[in-house]
Amino acid sequence: MPILYRYIIRETLAVFLATNLILLAILLSFRLSTLLAAAAAGNMALSAVWMLIGLQAVRFLVILMPLAFVLAAVMTLGRLYRDHEISAALACGIAPRHQTRALLACAIPIGLLLLTLSMSVLPRVYRGQEALRQQAQQEAGMILFTPNTYRRLDDGTIVHTGAIEGGQLRDFFIARDEPDGGHSLILAANGEMLGDEQQRHLLLHDGRRLAWNADHDPAHTTLFTYQHADLRLPGANTLAASSDNRLRNLPTSELGTSPEHLSEWQSRSNPAIALLIYALALPLLARSQPRQGRYQKIVPAFIAFALYINLLDLITIAIRKQQIPPLPGSYWLHGAVLALILILWRQTRSRA
Repeated sequence: MPILYRYIIRETLAVFLATNLILLAILLSFRLSTLLAAAAAGNMALSAVWMLIGLQAVRFLVILMPLAFVLAAVMTLGRLYRDHEISAALACGIAPRHQTRALLACAIPIGLLLLTLSMSVLPRVYRGQEALRQQAQQEAGMILFTPNTYRRLDDGTIVHTGAIEGGQLRDFFIARDEPDGGHSLILAANGEMLGDEQQRHLLLHDGRRLAWNADHDPAHTTLFTYQHADLRLPGANTLAASSDNRLRNLPTSELGTSPEHLSEWQSRSNPAIALLIYALALPLLARSQPRQGRYQKIVPAFIAFALYINLLDLITIAIRKQQIPPLPGSYWLHGAVLALILILWRQTRSRA
């Protein structure tokens, strides 16, 4: 492999890895704060937060890899133009197509890795994430109630339990504000947590309910007893995920020929195909004059690639809604972009 190829590949991969790590750290830090807030509110177990972060790192990586490669390639070629290294290469008879070959030597392995993640790994991540989230929410149902500890729920409701024995809550009460401005106090000798990942609720036994208005008027104070009461917990389903059979959770081998399944198939393959096609255009987009800055071409190249990806997403959504035929579907856009790139390369050679 020529020295120029190795040099461009090394510089591009170094920037690519650094960009992925930085952007991934930023996204995961924001996601971590959201999950920790959910754990503090009692909507999931704290032990599941780090496992969810690990699973979501794979999901974010699939999104970031094409963007990071575009940034890395344009930054690398921009520095070569600024330092006149590309001018020296051209003076030595090295044609611009060698830049494309070097970038393709980076883009092909990255594209194959991206395709593997999208087709095989990511559906497993989604399924694992759903299962882990549901398990964490179920475990959080009992974490809400620590013996002899007051806990405040999302809407300000205060809960307390005296003891937990065999999954049963003993000496339990709830203090809450009513929508009409009044207040209520619910007491129970015992209770238990019921429900699923969509909704948690308490089944209370042998208790009393005391309610009064904001003015503490005895005439509007009520007290009654009950044998059984079903009470929904506020904020329990804040992060509950849908348990239906989502297309994104299906293994690629189980995708059929319906418009919805073909749309999902194209959604999984589009990032890798777009990365390989766009790599052909990066030497053209990164071309700059000797006095231009290193990062001057980053914004136009990034905006063009973002427009490309967003158009692919819009097409797959239209296929899912059966607004356009699934075939050729989004592949016609790949063909159009590839044809445009080839035309630009031909015009560049004719002017050279």
